[in-house]
Amino acid sequence: MNSFEIRQKFLDYFARNGHTIVPSSSLIPAQDPTILFTNAGMNQFKDIFLGKEKRSYVRATSSQKCVRAGGKHNDLDQVGFTERHLTFFEMLGNFSFGDYFKKEAIAYAWEFLTKDMGLDTNKLYASVYKDDNEAYDLWHTMIGLPENRIVRLGEKDNFWQMGDTGPCGPCTEIYVDRGADKGCKQPNCAPGCDCSRFTEIWNLVFMQYDRQPDGQLVPLTSTGVDTGMGLERLCMIVQGKDLIFNADMFDALIKKIEELTGVSYHKSTGDRKAAFHVLADHVRSSSLLIADGCSPSNEGRGYVLRKIIRRAALFTQKLSQDPKTFVKLAESFIATMSNVFPELTVNKTLIINLLDSEVDRFSHNLIQGQHILDKYIEENKKAGKAKLTGEQIFKLYDTYGFPPELTHLIAREKGFDTDPTGFEEAMLKQQEQSGKKTGDKTQQLLVTENISTKFVGYESLESTSKIIFAKPEENATWIITEESPFYVECGGQVNDQGTVTINNIVYTVVDLQKIGDMYNPAIAVKIVPQNPAITGHEIKSGDSAHSIVNAQARANTVKNHTATHLLQAALIQILGPQVKQAGSLVNEKYLRFDFTHHESLTPEQIIHIEDLVNQKIQENIQTKIFNTSLDDAKSKGVIAFFGEKYNPEKVRVVQVPGFSAELCGGTHASSTGIIGCFKITSDVALAAGTRRLVAITGPEALKVFQQTFSTIKKLSEEFKVKPEEVLGAVHKLHQNALEANSQIKQLKKQLNKSQIPSWAQSIKQIGVTPFLYLETEDLTPDELRMIAQELEKITPGFYVLINKDSEDKNKFAFFGYVSKTYEPKVNLKNFSQFLKDTYQLRGGGSTTMIQGGGTVVPSNFKQDVMKWVEAQK
Repeated sequence: MNSFEIRQKFLDYFARNGHTIVPSSSLIPAQDPTILFTNAGMNQFKDIFLGKEKRSYVRATSSQKCVRAGGKHNDLDQVGFTERHLTFFEMLGNFSFGDYFKKEAIAYAWEFLTKDMGLDTNKLYASVYKDDNEAYDLWHTMIGLPENRIVRLGEKDNFWQMGDTGPCGPCTEIYVDRGADKGCKQPNCAPGCDCSRFTEIWNLVFMQYDRQPDGQLVPLTSTGVDTGMGLERLCMIVQGKDLIFNADMFDALIKKIEELTGVSYHKSTGDRKAAFHVLADHVRSSSLLIADGCSPSNEGRGYVLRKIIRRAALFTQKLSQDPKTFVKLAESFIATMSNVFPELTVNKTLIINLLDSEVDRFSHNLIQGQHILDKYIEENKKAGKAKLTGEQIFKLYDTYGFPPELTHLIAREKGFDTDPTGFEEAMLKQQEQSGKKTGDKTQQLLVTENISTKFVGYESLESTSKIIFAKPEENATWIITEESPFYVECGGQVNDQGTVTINNIVYTVVDLQKIGDMYNPAIAVKIVPQNPAITGHEIKSGDSAHSIVNAQARANTVKNHTATHLLQAALIQILGPQVKQAGSLVNEKYLRFDFTHHESLTPEQIIHIEDLVNQKIQENIQTKIFNTSLDDAKSKGVIAFFGEKYNPEKVRVVQVPGFSAELCGGTHASSTGIIGCFKITSDVALAAGTRRLVAITGPEALKVFQQTFSTIKKLSEEFKVKPEEVLGAVHKLHQNALEANSQIKQLKKQLNKSQIPSWAQSIKQIGVTPFLYLETEDLTPDELRMIAQELEKITPGFYVLINKDSEDKNKFAFFGYVSKTYEPKVNLKNFSQFLKDTYQLRGGGSTTMIQGGGTVVPSNFKQDVMKWVEAQK
């Protein structure tokens, strides 16, 4: 069976047994800051297990895209050197949410492996948690597994928990005995041993406890099952392969690498074979991460993606001198796997361009970086050290973009160790010096009651409702009401502004938070008295609160939010379907939209985008807002916002019929005409493959148009030309100014040259050196250099030129120049140190010329410089 058949057989088996097939979620986790990437099948069901979410089904199955290359689960460094580690893999899983438990889960797993996959029952083993007698008995009595093929293991191997507290439970794992020849030859070798004989293929987790802060395990009222089995590892076993890279899903990639490099895979050994494995794995993870919206950068997920790509580029060198080999391999992967991952086809251009740009950038850095690395190794060898220091590793990372993992890899090949602790210390020191934040200190308001708020802000901008929670905090108070019109920041739209009146006292809203169930939350409102003189007035549960949203701020925010939807639709229509949102901000002043795109927009494209959005505004299309299921929305091509988590049973669709349809919980205009007009004000690159547009609408756009018109009108009157001719007039004036400046420059040059003989007469012998101290005004460094070189033609020597700025009296530049003849007698490095020690002036340059600057010229500067010259021997 090939991988396509095995994947489908798994899903079909559990569908026959009452499970709902749930599509794989994105590799970028939605609203889960605890993980960098989706790393397990249960990630998308996490809130169900936590009791924060309910679905229409209680049984599910999926084939989930996973990446383990950062954070707690990081297999990056092992890839290529072991028989089973991957950064990207598919996790096959079946899940029960308060439905079946251990008995059914074990029975399903056994039947699928032995009947559908045809595995030899005599080669299957099971491990259970040491105290889980129930699972042990099920394997022994129900399945019939002999006691010598059931192993009890400790908490490290067979007890799973989501975090330090919360849902957890024992697990049982299924192993395949791959033969004694792969073992460690020990008589007691069994599942749990570190050798390659017993390969774990399926982990069944039984969530039955809630771990308390004191470590106590409290039984859950509703138990659950979470299983995970790597598709690649299962294929390796079913297909009888020795290592995971010989499974069929890697065949096309291995053959393509052979074709691109001319190197035989089966004849390769050591690092060369490892290079095949690295490229085959890394092209899968990097391509799919980019397809899901990740871009290379210097932090977070983007940094991990950059490490993956650069590691692949490094290993490419072991097989080919062509740095584009990895990019060409990506084209092959996209063509082969687009039927399974259609997002690869949609984002093909973006994937290829980002990989090409990243590999190209790194290939240049690699040449310089490896030269420096070799230099460090030689220096350390001479010093009797066999380790690179943390400072050296950090220098390579900070200057040449070498991730420390790559430095370790190259160093290891040269027989050198590294100091990761020293690197972390150097990194921390740099962060402290640059003032970078190292953590998020935002605190969540703690509410013990299980309460919620009805949001009425779609229909009304004010409401009167009973307070059901109140908590004073310094000079403010947090309240929760039964109903609220205030929109809480989500999907890029900022918090509403407004007031709350309680017992005839008016309070200003200063913060908003959602608390509790993500789909039915409480809206917490932080308020302070508008009159600071009011103190000591207690707000308590049961009081009535009249909440009013700032209508003007909401109206302008609505314009910008609906315009954001029009903008995304326009970008997709003009630039292509690979465009996807990578972040947004919507407030009353402007909208900001981040999106995936590999190159800057041309002026023509920006005009085209603006014209299309404004066309839809002029058409005054009635917006259509409705609720449906997530599957129904996706089937109709509705776009989801970046980083949002949606209730599969009920999502809100905001549609501009015939043009745009997105999942969104924000507030929107009832028709596009309300937006008024739309204008892009900025287009910048955020990172490789990610751009940011800033735009304005409504009153803000009108204000800009009025200011622009006023400016153009004044210029038109000033130049005595028509408004449409102003640009040409300004351009002509600019050209005239450039020509005038050029003429002035030439005249100054001639003037300076005419004064050279006079200045040369002032050169005096001081000590062993002809010396001149000269003060000038408003000259450029090039002009100062020209003066020195002309003086040298008349009388070689040492010249110190001071140039003052006529516009800024507190600014001057110094220029030191020594002729080759006197270079041995006048050490400019020592002169630079003298200026630094005496006047804190910093300068730099060569052995014959230095330059620098300062504020006010010291009163004794000339005399001190002459004394220094006189002291030279």
